[in-house]
Order: sequence, then structure tokens, then C-alpha cells
Amino acid sequence: MANCSCVAMFFNQTSGDCFLFDQIGSLQKKAGDRTVLTTFVKIPNHVSGQGGRHTVIIVATVVGPLAFIGVLIYVGLYIYRWTSTQDQEEGYGYLHTMAGAPTRFTYKELQAATNNFSDKLGEGGFGSVYLGTLPDGSHIAVKQLEGVGQGEKEFRSEVTIIGSIHHIHLVKLRGFCTEGVHRLVAYEYMANGSLHRWIFASEEDDAPVLDWDTRFYIALGTAKGLAYLHQDCESKIIHCDIKPENVLLNDNFTAKVSDFGLAKLMSREQSEAFTTLRGTRGYLAPEWITNCAVSDKSDVYSYGMVLLEIISGRRSFNRVEVSEKAHFPPFAFKKMEEGDICTIFDAKLKYDRDDDRMDRAIKVALWCIQEDFHQRPSMSKVVQMLEGVCDVPRPPTCSQTGSMFHVTGHKSSGAIPSAVQLSEAR
Repeated sequence: MANCSCVAMFFNQTSGDCFLFDQIGSLQKKAGDRTVLTTFVKIPNHVSGQGGRHTVIIVATVVGPLAFIGVLIYVGLYIYRWTSTQDQEEGYGYLHTMAGAPTRFTYKELQAATNNFSDKLGEGGFGSVYLGTLPDGSHIAVKQLEGVGQGEKEFRSEVTIIGSIHHIHLVKLRGFCTEGVHRLVAYEYMANGSLHRWIFASEEDDAPVLDWDTRFYIALGTAKGLAYLHQDCESKIIHCDIKPENVLLNDNFTAKVSDFGLAKLMSREQSEAFTTLRGTRGYLAPEWITNCAVSDKSDVYSYGMVLLEIISGRRSFNRVEVSEKAHFPPFAFKKMEEGDICTIFDAKLKYDRDDDRMDRAIKVALWCIQEDFHQRPSMSKVVQMLEGVCDVPRPPTCSQTGSMFHVTGHKSSGAIPSAVQLSEAR
């Protein structure tokens, strides 16, 4: 056993002989041989100090680099999250230095204000909207983004744009929350909801029919809000998603443009820009679809579609309709050419030939939805035409070719409304 080179031995129980492991090759088993060998294997009863040191070295060599890599990953993630947080803080931080800037709420504050988000008002493109009450008793509408992801850009755009401007016909941002993964926006509460609830009301809806005075008041207010965005802000703001759902009404039916998540900012000197397709089908200007440059005239087109829907009390396109009214804009152009504009108006309204606002409104709507954006008036011009500050020329007639409109009548040079400069935001 003292032989260090010996690792095993075999004992012949018959002869009493022992064989070392390196002698096993000399053993031969013969036929009929009943020799029984017992094997003994030598196992060390302790690890030598040198062997222990080898083990420690091996463990340190493997675990050390892994631990170092883990630390690097942790530090990298920490720096990334810190940098992201700083970028977000810089994106909203300037709001705190502005007079009348929106409040930065904590998540718990808005959770308490909405009674744990229990009273749901509706749903938007990136989340749900809840009714809330602030400690001062004022009501707010809280929009909660359901998952930051793709909505982060829209959220930041909305907060920074609407948080820095104020106008009677733009919805007021009361505050916002950017705590952790939570993204919430708090607006002034609009008691009468969105415009679409009123102009597309069915027989089963409890919303009463809006009279013409109220509809015209809403149309004019919406135009004034857009004119302010286009011409009276430090940067030109293209809303890019004008539709009845984004026109909110307070308890006096004052119209306020809302939802600036898709808005595009342009410099005052910039007349048009290329950008990704954004907006809502049915309200998109032709230049969006043809990948041409967009401008404030793209909003004018969308407004024209909304104005036409306010007038007619129906969507511009109705899949259920089987008559020529299915696609309403060509029908409206046709009736205008025939001098039968009373059929363009909502049947629930009483058409008054002596009310020149009706004639002006339908002409303005048809000017706004011209396919050639050069022929569309500016929003400030729309305001003036609706208010009767200037005459409204007869718009060019159009014919339907596929889903687009093509001018077939007057030349644009003589028919485009002349420019009239507004003295102030309205």
C-alpha cells in the first residue's frame, strides 16, 4: 500500500497470490478455470495541499471572469436606464419653467383622482380614458397608455405640444405622469364628449339632434383652433389627425381640438415636409396616399371632410348605402353644380334659404377637399369665409375617379379664394 504507483491489485482466493494493476496483462483465463479474483482499488483519504490549491485556481479562473462580466452587464443596464430617464426628464423638464405649465402628477395621485380608474369614458388609439376629480373639485379626463412601447413617441409629442400652447379652441392639458412605466395624460373634462357622438347619432342614441346654429358654432370653433396651430404658434403645428372623434365639446358646445399624438412640427419658413403616413382613413388628404410632401393644407382637407359631415350628419363614406350617396363628397359636388344644395344637408335639419351661413359652409367644405392642395384655402382664410369677412367663390366642380377627386371645371388661377390676412388669433 506504500507503493505510490499502485492504484489497484487483484487477490486470487484460490492460490493466495496478489497481482498489481500493471501486471493484469499477464493473466490469462483458461477454459474451465474457476479462479476467483477479488479487486482492491486504492482511494486517497485526503486531498493534498497542492491539489487543493489547483482546485481553487481553477474555480477562480472560471468564476472570476463570469462575475466580472455580470458586473459589467449590471452597470451597463443601470447606465442605460439612467440615461433613458434623463432623456425623458429633459423632454418634459422645460414645462416646469413655463407660466401656466401642466402639473406633473404622481401615479398614485391620478389613481386616487380616478377612483382606481373605475369610471371609463372611452377608448383611444393608445389607451383608455377615465373620468377623474382633483382635490380642488375640478373634473379631468385621464388618458392611460396601455403599454409604453410604440405609444411613447406619441405621448411625448402630445405632452410637449399641447403643454406649451393655450387657446380657447384647443383642449387644455391639466397635467401628466411619467412615473416608471406609467404614462398618463390629464385633460380638462369635456362634458359633451366628442363631436362624432352628436352628428352621427342614430335613432337609438339618447343624444338630441344638433340644430344648425350649434353645428355652425362648432365648425367655426374648430377652424379657429386649427388656424391658431398653423399660423400663430412659434412653430407651425400640423395636427395630422383631424376627425370628429378628435373634436371635443364642453358643456356650452365650444369646440376644442384634441389628441396631438400624431402632430408634426414645422418651422415658420417651412411650407411642406415629407413624413411617414399618419392619420385616419377617410380624412387623409390625397398627398398622404401618393407619398407627396404634406403641409398645413393636409389639415385643411381633413377639416373639409369634417365640415361636410357636420353639414350632412353622416360619414363621408357609408358601406351600407347603395345609392350615389355611398361616397358623399362626389354627391355633394354634383348637387352643388346642379344648384340643389338643400339635399346635401342633414334631413333632420330645416334648410333655410335665407341663412347664408348654410351656403357659405357647403362652399367652404368643397374648397377644403380639393385634390390639388394649392387650391385649398388656408385655415385662417376658412375662418374668414365662414364668418362672412370675405366672399366665398363657387368651388370647382369635381368628378369621381376611383377613390380620388379630379378637378374638371374652373381653372385654379381665377377660382382660388383671394388671401385675406387675419389680424389676430381667433
